[in-house]
Amino acid sequence: MKRVYLDSNVFISWINQEINGNFRPLFAEAELFFRKAKEQGNVLVLPGLFFQEVERKTYQNKESVLAYFETRGIKTEIVQAPENLPLKDFLDKGVHFLDAFHAAIAIEKNCGCIVTFNVKDFEKIKEKIEIFLPSDF
Repeated sequence: MKRVYLDSNVFISWINQEINGNFRPLFAEAELFFRKAKEQGNVLVLPGLFFQEVERKTYQNKESVLAYFETRGIKTEIVQAPENLPLKDFLDKGVHFLDAFHAAIAIEKNCGCIVTFNVKDFEKIKEKIEIFLPSDF
């Protein structure tokens, strides 16, 4: 079992059945990731920011998001962002504020990795935490 910090873009791509500009079916990659996470018994770590981003893009509230995971047998853990997150190290490396926030929460909550479609956004901090595309997890 692994604690996996889930970037909201993976869930959003899954719900919205997104295909990127290169006709890559992101939703299919997300679906495979969710199946794998369930089979391996991994716990998806979800902060409040995750739910805010999902609701803004999909209009799905926290309860409906959790229902998607529950009906599929996917384990989740809802976490609160700790006060005084150490963002400075990430921001000094040029990481965008929200990505720094996500990374800091993932590390503070002892996640083994972050799963995201935006791997390049976390390139500058990959020595601090593993970053995976859903298809590479």
